[in-house]
Amino acid sequence: MVSDDIRAKLIAKGIPAEEIAYIHDAKTEQQKSDLFDKVRGGEIRVLLGSTVKMGTGTNVQKRLIAVHDLDIPWRLADLEQRAGRIIRQGNENKNVQIFRYVTKGTFDAYSYQTLENKQKFISRIMTSKTPSRKCEDVDQQALTYSEIKALCTGDERIKEKLMLENDVKELGVLAAEHINTVFEMKDRVARFPEHEQRLTAILSNLHTDREALRKLPIDPERKLPVFKITIGETEYTDRKEAAKALEDAVLAIKYTDTPVKVGSFQGFDLSVTANSNMMGGGMSACLKGAASHTTKLIESFAHNLNRLEAALYNIDDRIERTQENLAKLRLDHAEAQKIVAEPFPQQEELDSKEDRLKALTAELNQAAIEAKKNAPKRDKTCYFERAKMKRDAARLAKQQKTPKDKAKTKRMKQGIE
Repeated sequence: MVSDDIRAKLIAKGIPAEEIAYIHDAKTEQQKSDLFDKVRGGEIRVLLGSTVKMGTGTNVQKRLIAVHDLDIPWRLADLEQRAGRIIRQGNENKNVQIFRYVTKGTFDAYSYQTLENKQKFISRIMTSKTPSRKCEDVDQQALTYSEIKALCTGDERIKEKLMLENDVKELGVLAAEHINTVFEMKDRVARFPEHEQRLTAILSNLHTDREALRKLPIDPERKLPVFKITIGETEYTDRKEAAKALEDAVLAIKYTDTPVKVGSFQGFDLSVTANSNMMGGGMSACLKGAASHTTKLIESFAHNLNRLEAALYNIDDRIERTQENLAKLRLDHAEAQKIVAEPFPQQEELDSKEDRLKALTAELNQAAIEAKKNAPKRDKTCYFERAKMKRDAARLAKQQKTPKDKAKTKRMKQGIE
């Protein structure tokens, strides 16, 4: 085993055998606990084990100075687990070392490339930097025969071809994503004038309504406009009487999903809608001036009067929100125009790698043809070839018979008869 070889080499370098331990020798939780105590106490200097065996729960970091990764896992989480054994609260060493070993021209390059691709995708998601819409599940991917061949061969061209294929595939996904984004931005640019006009009109109407509210007489106690509401043809200044009149008018509504005018409030037309279950149920009120001001109604009509006031008197907040929405709309429009105008930033790299991949593929195909042409012919030993050889031998033997043989054969047949 590799671990046995490492242990033998460490002992040869002078480390006592009793100071080297295998994690898999600890079969029970108690044995693990005892082993970890020895590592934390310094009795065990070297602990050998797998990521699974030495993952979560392996709290031996107190005196650790170095971690050595002998292989490359498929998952980024495994690398983090390994580093987490030593870069951990409770380690008495201020500086630690992490060694990762790779072998040139082996499977290691592919493994690290896979981890790199995963990290790039995760980074795009976490930082919101043009994340791709699709990602291959590389945790469960299987190596194709061409990839295995590329990893096993010593021909650098095949390895380069594999790298190029992966790069072109990734860049192709990003290019497609860029096209989709440009399409969306073009749609946003096309809809911008209509949206801007609508928000500008709403903002203008809100300003008009605010000026109308400012002209209302103010109640010195409440610091709000003097209360006044009209229900039907009757004007009310008493809130209790107004609440009862509003309740009667609302309960008299017979049709759903149709606004019914019940009066006016502070000079704004007041209509109430009884919403069907399909529209969410309940009742809503709308105060119509230059703009519309809506609110939900509840069972308490005394509180509904407060809701009508809030719908009007919070007009400054609505103006501020509308201004923010308009500013954001214009900013998004400017960004959308910029994205539409810019080409795919990695297009040159994609074109270059595609051209190189085509040339390299043609070169390797030609090399394969030449190799096949120059390869020595091998004897075929399949079942069908052996049968053909027997038939050919029989036919050849028949053709080689002399006339005397034929005559002799004929006399023998006649004598037998």
